[in-house]
Formats: sequence, structure tokens, C-alpha cells
Amino acid sequence: MTALNDLLLAVRQMYAAMDRFDALAAHRLGVDRTALRAINAMERGGASPGSLGVALGLSSGSVTALLDRLQHAGHIERHLSQEDGRRRDATLTPATRAEAHALYQGLGDAIAQAFVGQDEADVRALASGLLALAQAFDRAGPLQPGRPSP
Repeated sequence: MTALNDLLLAVRQMYAAMDRFDALAAHRLGVDRTALRAINAMERGGASPGSLGVALGLSSGSVTALLDRLQHAGHIERHLSQEDGRRRDATLTPATRAEAHALYQGLGDAIAQAFVGQDEADVRALASGLLALAQAFDRAGPLQPGRPSP
């Protein structure tokens, strides 16, 4: 098996592990996977419905329904935008922010433990490689302009 085949297999195994983690995180938060992605998108601050639609690949009607569900479940608060008083932006509630932080802090701790004793330069090289892989996923995406959808 070539090194490239080993890399592709490792990427697929990592993706499967990430998928399992996301399923468990969504379950712990009591949301579906799309709502988890929205929560992740709002972790660094509030979001407009339009920015969430772009980030999640959803129509404006789907974003509205998603935000309604998240608000009803107590995961978000809506408020008038400071930039555009006609728009209602969404922010995570403190409880949801804390719960999401705890979930991902646990993941961060597990990742840190996996690399205890590794040379810092090796870890930086791995981080660079992972960024390159993320860019490769974006380039290979089936919905890129000029590419037929599956």
C-alpha cells in the first residue's frame, strides 16, 4: 500500500470518527445534526439568518424554521441586529454555549492527550497537513461552480 493510500484511508477513518462524535454531541444537546452545525457556527458569537444560511447551505425558509426550533428548545435567543434593525440575529443561550464548550473541551483534551510527547514541529506539520486536507475537500466538493451535482 502506498503512502497516499494510507493517507486516504486515515482521512476516511478520521471522518467516520468525527461523524460519530457529531452524532453523540447532537444527541447530548438534544438536537439534530443540522442544528448542531448551527450551534457550532454560533459559538464565536451571534449570527444573522443570512450568514447561517450560507454557512449551512440552507434556504432562508429552512434557516427560519431551524432558528424557530432552536429558540423553542431554549438553545438560542433572538434580538434585533445592531447593524440592521429590521433583522433578528441569533445568539446561543449561556447554558447551550457552556454545554457545547464542555463537549468540545473534552474533545480537545482527548486530542491533546493523543499528542503528549510529540515534537512541536511534528504537531505543526500535522496541523498544516490537516488544513491542506480541508482545502482539498472544499476543492473536491460536488457543488462547486461548473461541477454537476450528484
